Amino acid sequence: MSSDFNFQHPPFDQLEPKQRDLVSSNLDIHYFQSQQKIVTAGALAADLFIVIKGQVEERADNNDEVFAHYTVEDWFDVRSQFGGYAKHDYIALEETLCYALPSQVFRQLVSENSDFGDYFQRDLATRHQLVESREGNKNLAEFILTTIDERNVQPAVVIEGETSLQQATLIMREQKLESLLVNHDGCFGMLTGTDLLHAAVLVQQSLDTPVCQLANFNLISVNKGDFLFNAMLLMTRNSIERVVVKDQQKIIGILEMAHLLSLFSTHSHVLALRIARASTIEELSEAAHTLNTLVENLCNNGIRTLFIMKLLATMNEQIISRVFELSIPQQHHNHICLMVMGSEGRGEQIVKTDQDNGLVIEDGYDWPEKQQQLNQFSEYLLELGYPPCPGNIMVNNTQWVQQQSQWSRTMAKWIETGHGDAMMNLAIVIDAHAIAGNKSLLRRLRKDLMAQMANRSVTLAFFAQPALKFHTPLTLFGNIKSKQAGLDIKKGGIFPIVHGVRALALEGSIAPTNTLERIEQLALLKVLDEDTAANLKEALLLFFKLRIQQLFPVDENQDYHVLKVDQLNHSQRDLLRHGLHVVKKFKQLLALHFNIRDY
Repeated sequence: MSSDFNFQHPPFDQLEPKQRDLVSSNLDIHYFQSQQKIVTAGALAADLFIVIKGQVEERADNNDEVFAHYTVEDWFDVRSQFGGYAKHDYIALEETLCYALPSQVFRQLVSENSDFGDYFQRDLATRHQLVESREGNKNLAEFILTTIDERNVQPAVVIEGETSLQQATLIMREQKLESLLVNHDGCFGMLTGTDLLHAAVLVQQSLDTPVCQLANFNLISVNKGDFLFNAMLLMTRNSIERVVVKDQQKIIGILEMAHLLSLFSTHSHVLALRIARASTIEELSEAAHTLNTLVENLCNNGIRTLFIMKLLATMNEQIISRVFELSIPQQHHNHICLMVMGSEGRGEQIVKTDQDNGLVIEDGYDWPEKQQQLNQFSEYLLELGYPPCPGNIMVNNTQWVQQQSQWSRTMAKWIETGHGDAMMNLAIVIDAHAIAGNKSLLRRLRKDLMAQMANRSVTLAFFAQPALKFHTPLTLFGNIKSKQAGLDIKKGGIFPIVHGVRALALEGSIAPTNTLERIEQLALLKVLDEDTAANLKEALLLFFKLRIQQLFPVDENQDYHVLKVDQLNHSQRDLLRHGLHVVKKFKQLLALHFNIRDY
């Protein structure tokens, strides 16, 4: 009987009380000396082992290949519990203690508890979704328990009742508001954009009409200190989109449904409004420097990784577009296209990254102040917390600012070179995403690039080869468990997927730049089967999520590409192992697909 077993880690947290008692009453503790064989390949399954202390290595029976390492709260050998016989040897690397759960008890739990059994039998994609669905519930709890105060209430703009319909419309437009409060003889009413539209267009009232005739004076209110969730229920029950917020009897602001829902994702909507309203680089800087805090809050509240990346990509795009508007005069915008590249171009950022941008200029367009204004653009981004690109891939570098025909010749030269820096530059441009100016200029350029790459199997093989460059770190877990070591998840997991998918997308003339969208397109084209596509997507999201979780609190001396595996919990290590196996299989697929023989 063991009362110390940890039932808080998935999937043991899915067991019912009687099932937990069954586990506790049947657990034994086994001791193994260093280098002692715990399970022998070919042996009949007898127990599921859970590590209490020490490390265990899974290796082929010929000792030539190591598959994985297991440490505290990891379990092995699950495969034999379903297959009957062990496929590999399991050896203690040091003095090791393990719980041993008899196989017949384990199989009984699997048959009685579908959630428990599914965790062990599902593939990576389903298993990752199972873990994320549980963690996502934290966000709802946070939202329900959040109270209304000055931090999450929008200030109310009050106008007098005699203000004309036209004047009120101008105020809403200038201040980018959806509603105003109307003060008429000491009473307050609500005036919305819908009210103004109805009066001016449908009823065709005079533009001089006083707004006191249009406002709704039957206000519904909530009190400071009440729960946000209650405010949402109040709006839903009354079929309204906003309520006033009072402190005692004094109105202190307005809570709108759109704003309330944005609070569910930690003020992202408010941040977007601050970006849009910024009229100076100083105002924009205040908004930009809150992005990392936004990501941290989203992560802490259990928001899914895909949502965080999409939100951050949108926020960064809005910020950079606004910098473009503040630094490049309007008369040039229709003749140039600002493109971002790298993770920013793919929409896969988890932090504000280096400046990776370039410019496409309309053929023959004269722009005398070009260099001065582009230098100013880069300086503004630096002020906003976007450091210079180490490779100098920025618009203040003339190599990355070219007219359309020049870009076509440059890319043709890279394609003909077919290796080295030329292929790296080609990969950078393939991920380019237009965010400001005349976006059709980049679309034409991409179309030209796809045409130039048609039927170039040798060039594509050279292009794909870097995806196979870095070793998949499945056999290095023994070293990275220590506090001083780490796993470079970018080289070992993210880059092989991103670049391999990029190569397949280039071959198939696939337009999207986002890796997840490219994977979906490749599945539709039958280049990837459905299971491979699903597991690649989930593995990539897992790697991003693990990086995000280790970003906060930020250590200035820490490379955020390095994953501290010893800080991961049992489920995360289990998912990481499966994700790296997905990467290994994908690299084998790439080598076969592009006929890369040296892999």
